[in-house]
Amino acid sequence: MKYYLAYGSNLNVRQMRRRCPQAVRAGASTIKDYELVFLGNSRSGVASIVPCAGGSVPVGIWEITLGDEQALDQYEGFPWLYKKKTFTVQVDGRTVNAMAYIMTPGHQTAIPSQYYLDTILEGYEDFGFPIAPLLDAADRAERGA
Repeated sequence: MKYYLAYGSNLNVRQMRRRCPQAVRAGASTIKDYELVFLGNSRSGVASIVPCAGGSVPVGIWEITLGDEQALDQYEGFPWLYKKKTFTVQVDGRTVNAMAYIMTPGHQTAIPSQYYLDTILEGYEDFGFPIAPLLDAADRAERGA
């Protein structure tokens, strides 16, 4: 088993059950000094995180199998659209190393589709996260910031 950090649509429990049937929800944490953004192209944006001093991104933590990781690699467009980065986070009083997907360089700020945003919103509700960081990121994408 490996720890995986979700901050976008993979927070959505229903979606993860379909995509990664062996995945087990292990808890929640935050990534400090990062912020949630939407990047992509003129058609639509998808979630990523970028360094931001003082920022904080809520993350859901999953325990995944190798098969789950392979399914996520395919969904995330690894290694072309997303690369993998390991973060050290606190989960229920434990320190764990967990992998996250972060968009590769060269993508612009882009507005997410309403369906995609709703999928992430459902994931925020699944994990009990306040929705303000998500709505702030969507608002910044609309403004092109």
